[in-house]
Amino acid sequence: MPSGLLWAIAAVLILLRVVWWLAASDKICRGTSTHDAGDPIDLANCPSVVAAFALSGADGGACYLLDHAASAAVAELVASGALNAQTNGDEAWLSVGEPLNLASDDAMLVDMLSARMSRSHDGSEVVDSGTLAHHPPRMMWWLRYRRAVASRSRAAGITEARSAFGVLIGITAVAGLIGVAGLAIGARSVISAVASLDPLALRLWWLVLGIAGGRIALDALRASVESSDMLTGAGRQLVLRLAHHRDQLSGAFGPTHGVGDSADTALATAVGLPTRVARQVPLFSSRCEPLMWSDYSGSLRLVRMHRDWRPGEGAHPRSALIGGLCAALVGVAVRWLLKRVASSEWYTSLLQEASPAVSDTERLLSIGQQVALVPLVGGTALAVIGFIDLFARRSVEGVVIDVRLPEERTAPQKLRAFLTGAGHDGVAIVEMTVERSTMGTTQTFVVDARAAAPIGAEVTIEHTVLLRRVRWVAPRGTSGAARPADSTLKS
Repeated sequence: MPSGLLWAIAAVLILLRVVWWLAASDKICRGTSTHDAGDPIDLANCPSVVAAFALSGADGGACYLLDHAASAAVAELVASGALNAQTNGDEAWLSVGEPLNLASDDAMLVDMLSARMSRSHDGSEVVDSGTLAHHPPRMMWWLRYRRAVASRSRAAGITEARSAFGVLIGITAVAGLIGVAGLAIGARSVISAVASLDPLALRLWWLVLGIAGGRIALDALRASVESSDMLTGAGRQLVLRLAHHRDQLSGAFGPTHGVGDSADTALATAVGLPTRVARQVPLFSSRCEPLMWSDYSGSLRLVRMHRDWRPGEGAHPRSALIGGLCAALVGVAVRWLLKRVASSEWYTSLLQEASPAVSDTERLLSIGQQVALVPLVGGTALAVIGFIDLFARRSVEGVVIDVRLPEERTAPQKLRAFLTGAGHDGVAIVEMTVERSTMGTTQTFVVDARAAAPIGAEVTIEHTVLLRRVRWVAPRGTSGAARPADSTLKS
């Protein structure tokens, strides 16, 4: 059992997590700008990435670097000649042009693209949209890019530092110290347990607290960088003109406009209009819950695309039922085998001539029986879930606001791709985000690419209740979304 010190550290970590959530969600330390409006900023001189950065703070909270901001910056670099682009439908090939006198964030984009370029058949160095989709920038690159954009925005008088920045840095320091201490003590206990063959020497509670402290520190560090700015008075005036200009651009730009089509394409992408740039330059951000603009509820607002990942999501109920039963049988077999060994006459006679090593073996057999409970209990739960999903159905109505390839960079994402059959039959698996018509919230589904509806379509989705296996996606009303004739997700 954990000691009083461990309980105190756990309470401190819970408190830090709560404060982190309140500060990152603008519940506390929101702050207000004390700067006067000053001279108005010309829209023509506002870089697209800064426009996206400023518009995300329109509700008075923190400014975020939206997913499509870097793509908009690439389109602006193409228009200026710093990058060259060749496009064919949703595909794009980018090469370096004349990157002279670039701002720090633009220079980081060009360097990142250059690092991913390879020699084409004509001898030029290019990078295509497929490479960018499968090798997006990692989190640390995005955090440095975010800071470079913030510096550019502060220099223009559009944003300023917010009070939550210091709070989040403090949380990072305290949680980081706890994480380092817990991991150090836990790692030392692991070495001691292995050397002495004594599993009871493990200090698992220190390992758990160390991992929790490290995770809180990383989350607070990322939040401190992502939400460190707020709008100034001049920034609020700029946002009003950006929102008005967005309405003007919406009548001139549609989803078919891509990289290099027009000098205003970058700004249209930056302010949330659906252009082909988002597919031609798919530079995903490091956010676990991407932010995007949606106006399907009647007003332009920033929505969080919550993934709500769950183990086995998208798996077929029959596969979950069979897999769960197999895992449970493995757990039963292992426990039965270990019990037979422990109760055998051979092992009893061995204990009578016991040495210290034999007593350690007895302890390991006992621990092995407890570990075998994991596949037994987990497999039974999965089998029950699969059985329920054979009959339980649920329908969701809404508007499709985003369709994208999943970012398979983490173990849970790769596991989900495997369970849903991604690539097994040559058909891609995509994440389709729907804004619920009745609730105003968003929900993301993992679907077959042939079953996904286009952005803007009003759809009805039927899926299983627990594993959320999408059975079909049907158009609703006069949205124009065609129901797929041959979807591999039908069951």
